[in-house]
Amino acid sequence: MADDHPVLLAGMECLLSAISDVSVAGLAKNSTELVDLLALHDIDVALIDFCMPEGKYGDGIALLRFLMRRFPRIRLVVVTGVESVQVLQNIQKITIDVIVSKADHHDCLEAAIRYAYYRNRYLSPEIHKLLEQGLLQAKGKEGMPLSKREMEVLRMYAEGCSVIDIGKRVGRSRKTISSQKISAMRKLGLQTDSEIYAYAMASGLIVSTQVSRCRS
Repeated sequence: MADDHPVLLAGMECLLSAISDVSVAGLAKNSTELVDLLALHDIDVALIDFCMPEGKYGDGIALLRFLMRRFPRIRLVVVTGVESVQVLQNIQKITIDVIVSKADHHDCLEAAIRYAYYRNRYLSPEIHKLLEQGLLQAKGKEGMPLSKREMEVLRMYAEGCSVIDIGKRVGRSRKTISSQKISAMRKLGLQTDSEIYAYAMASGLIVSTQVSRCRS
């Protein structure tokens, strides 16, 4: 199991250790520790937090793709607090079939492990609800594609640039940049800055290990 929150990691270990036919092979706080564990142990299923900023192998979609290439036999379960429909859909597009929300009941972890072990598809109730909502939203404004400038603003914002920084770099007013950011978030169904970062990472706009901070 891999998660950058020690308390959550310990909680999952406690829950799964109580299941008679499940053995916890190891815990990892970042992608470096995770890859080391997968290389050392004979592991059937790996539970992986989608957002783990530390570690030399990155996180998000880039990490999942790397693990699928490096350890094709291991079944991957994504455990995430991300609520962005776009991010969840991007996870599915790379053929990750088992996704669990951190907002779900802890029983979902055991179900996810069993479904993954037998290579079956499983979406926890919260993930299923979010994706269903996304299908409905796609019929409205959220389904509209981003403009080139909206995509540019979203990328730089995810890299750590403020609205003022972006305006100075591209020669547009703060008000214009703010409007483009809001428009992009509305189209994508994003609510928070963390969801912007998760979307940018999952869609390939940025790589977490290469995020740069803007300087005025």
